[in-house]
Amino acid sequence: MKTLITILSLFFVVNSFAQEENIKNHSHSRALIPLKYYKQKFKKPLTQKDSLNFVYRDNDTLVVIENYKPKGIRVPYKYKDSTFLDAYTKVAFTYSNDSLKNKTVMKYWKDDVSIFFSKSIPKKTKKDFMVFANSLVNKIDSLNINVVKHVEDSNYIIYNSGDFEYESRMVNNKESEYYMYWNGKNQIYKTTIKIITSVNFNEKTKLIAMKKLFFQSLGNFTFNNELECINYFSGCFNENSTVSNFDMELLKYHYSYGICKGTNYETFMEQHKKAKDILKNKNVRIGFLHQD
Repeated sequence: MKTLITILSLFFVVNSFAQEENIKNHSHSRALIPLKYYKQKFKKPLTQKDSLNFVYRDNDTLVVIENYKPKGIRVPYKYKDSTFLDAYTKVAFTYSNDSLKNKTVMKYWKDDVSIFFSKSIPKKTKKDFMVFANSLVNKIDSLNINVVKHVEDSNYIIYNSGDFEYESRMVNNKESEYYMYWNGKNQIYKTTIKIITSVNFNEKTKLIAMKKLFFQSLGNFTFNNELECINYFSGCFNENSTVSNFDMELLKYHYSYGICKGTNYETFMEQHKKAKDILKNKNVRIGFLHQD
């Protein structure tokens, strides 16, 4: 018997954990899906026959589905040790206190990022900013960036205070900031950066603020001052700051498809624990099935 354990990312409903058992030399496959995820995904009552076929494993009640052929792309699970995951979760899951921690979710861009610059931003500043932005995005397979001439073609706007107010929710801002929108799958679809010129009074400081906010807006990240100042994710910025190798590892991991996408902290940690237990205790292959 050859067993395949698969972690499913069901973006349109829930991020879920499932187990698929493929029996060698048989034409059918069975899926074992935790009961709570079955109810969320299939939205139909369980029959008496279903309940008779429940499987109990590792304190989970699993529903058996015969001839299960999920649609999507299966990607191998991307293993990371606890030190890396601790650093990642502290920047990717934004929360104000521990009581909110489990329900906070990671945000990411699914579509290409199309940037519009307001006319007040000098050509050199735009060029220097795009060199920085491309240095990040070019290393991420699932993310692309471009510049557009017309605001209606954009989903990312960068402007200075005193320009046309492209984002009314930032009209009273006293510090440079970004405002973003995301859908029900936690996919970011629009972001606006506003640079406050009274605080950033020259082009160097404006460019630093733009880089910082763009970097942060790639995942609605929180900066972590526990990291060494050499790292961008620490929140340390000056005109000589560069993105470290560790910064890039965190960023690439956020956009990799070997993890759950758009999930909350509780589910993310639960799935990693189960995946690591399976890797340690069973002779199996592990992967994520991405359906969106």
